[in-house]
Amino acid sequence: MLCKSCGCFAEDDAIVCPECGKLLRMTPLTPDAGVEAIRQGKRAREARLKQATQPREELRRKRRSGASRVTIPIPAILDTRDEGQFSADSYETVKADSTEKGQETFERSYRPVYSDRSSEEQVSERYVNLRPAKWQRGGTVNWYKLILALLGGLVLFIVGTWFFLTRTENGQKIMARLGQETTSTALWSVGEDMMDQGDIEEAIAHFEKAREQDEQNGVVDVDGLLLLGNAYEAAGLTDKAAALYEEIYTETPSRTEAYVNHIRILLASGKAGDRAWAGELMQLAYEKTGEVSFANQRRDLLPAPPEVDLTAGYYDSKKYIAITSYQGYDVYYTFDENAELPSGGTLFTERVFLDEGIHSLRAVAVNGELVSDELRGTYKIIMPSPRTPRSSLAPNTYRQRQRVRLKPGLDNENDTDIVIYYTIDGSSPDADSPIYTGEPFWLPGGRVTLKAVAVNKYNKVSNMLEILYKIEAKPYPLSACTIEDMSRYFILYGTTMTDFQQTYGSGELVGEVTLNELDTECRRYDYPWGYAVMSRVKSGWVLAEVYCSSTGTIGAPRGTKIGDSADYVVSKFRDMGQIASASGNRGLYATDEGTGKIWVQADGSKIIRYTCFTEDSHRWQLDYIIDTLGEVSAIDMRYYP
Repeated sequence: MLCKSCGCFAEDDAIVCPECGKLLRMTPLTPDAGVEAIRQGKRAREARLKQATQPREELRRKRRSGASRVTIPIPAILDTRDEGQFSADSYETVKADSTEKGQETFERSYRPVYSDRSSEEQVSERYVNLRPAKWQRGGTVNWYKLILALLGGLVLFIVGTWFFLTRTENGQKIMARLGQETTSTALWSVGEDMMDQGDIEEAIAHFEKAREQDEQNGVVDVDGLLLLGNAYEAAGLTDKAAALYEEIYTETPSRTEAYVNHIRILLASGKAGDRAWAGELMQLAYEKTGEVSFANQRRDLLPAPPEVDLTAGYYDSKKYIAITSYQGYDVYYTFDENAELPSGGTLFTERVFLDEGIHSLRAVAVNGELVSDELRGTYKIIMPSPRTPRSSLAPNTYRQRQRVRLKPGLDNENDTDIVIYYTIDGSSPDADSPIYTGEPFWLPGGRVTLKAVAVNKYNKVSNMLEILYKIEAKPYPLSACTIEDMSRYFILYGTTMTDFQQTYGSGELVGEVTLNELDTECRRYDYPWGYAVMSRVKSGWVLAEVYCSSTGTIGAPRGTKIGDSADYVVSKFRDMGQIASASGNRGLYATDEGTGKIWVQADGSKIIRYTCFTEDSHRWQLDYIIDTLGEVSAIDMRYYP
């Protein structure tokens, strides 16, 4: 039956409408129901049955008409096929036209029936009520809503496409392939894909563009730069690849790949110096990364360091060493810490002599352009020094003159190569001092300082023995020469040329001369008795030297003069009685105020020389020139700055 409220079909035994929920009338439909039957829809049902028997062509014709359509469920047509011939094709939906305005659209469907039943029994009505389609309005298409829906879909498509291209990795890669602006990450990725496909030129173009973007953003993509280097190598641009690898490991020293790639290029290049550079780079890579493989690779590449037949260390005698390469390569060595090897070294050809001292050896083996690591070793050749000599006389005050014996120090008593040098004039012993012969020697009266050193066969000098004695016995030594002794008639570097010439005459100008250690202008003036040298200072000319070779005009200190004997001159000044050295020189005295010493010349003549110091630390020197006859032939007084 049909619901009077909504027109929905309900089963005959239904009490409530399944669509709107209102109460249905339950009066049975019979052909003789009259008006009641009409109210219950009998005539409508008959009309629908009549419609169901109409040909399909008529129904289609009605669908094409301009009248509004409704879909009316109708009972299925009797199926006269056998049961086995039944198929899903027996279902059919048709449209029924309705001329009444405002009618809703319904569907009608056929259900299969079996031929062994009567037509009335086989007909089964099933009605389905459907709502009107949303895109339809009043039975026609709502073009306004459809267009809005299409525009909305288009906008969503555009937004989605934009989001995909700008916010996703695959979208960015598409933009990169199209040559549009995109991220450096996408450019690196697309370049890598092109590398895999063998398109090296395009890969390099994308890599370089990505690198440029990273540099503008202050980003360093080491992995990407390594890919670019590989692309350069694949394209044969090894110089650009090497420069790029050097840039990578310079800025990122911990990455090993750049070192490995650059070393590979250097070893394969064949250019002069590249193999040596590869060795240096291996060392740098090992220091920066700690990878032992670099050290092993370098050891296999370079020659082995040279070897020596004498272990570095301490030795107490002079040595000879040999420096060789077991691989047969040339060896260059040096003892200079600042020398550059091998260019600044010496080619080893014969054993090297090591004298006393400290020798820091450096040596390398050379195979063409390859240079080994340096061999380094320090040799300390220090010969033993003798012990300090000893004196037989203890330091003390003595009322009589004393004799002294000297002997080697402890541990050197049985050494036959020990030589003892000593002095009693106050100077420090050296090679020009008296040698102790084993015989005792006398100490002079007064305060005497004994000094002695021992020297062994290696010319090693011991510590100095120094003992002060006080001998209270005559004769006592005289006083040393002083400034007062030499300034009785004039003052060196104090008396002006004018004053000197007023006393001794103007003399004859000889010319300019060089005097002692003076760096000023000096002039010599000759006189009958000798000559005088004047030095130019800010205030004028002053006396710097006086040389007297005749008696009577220039007076000498303490009454000495030309023609006196050497012994007489010595007797006028201090003399500690020290014997002459092996060279014939003899020290007279040595104090803080000055010294006195006799010097033997090559021709047999002598010079008795006294020096003294002024208050402003300048030195005056008084020389008595003694001829071969032992007499004073000239007296010379000089100023030293």
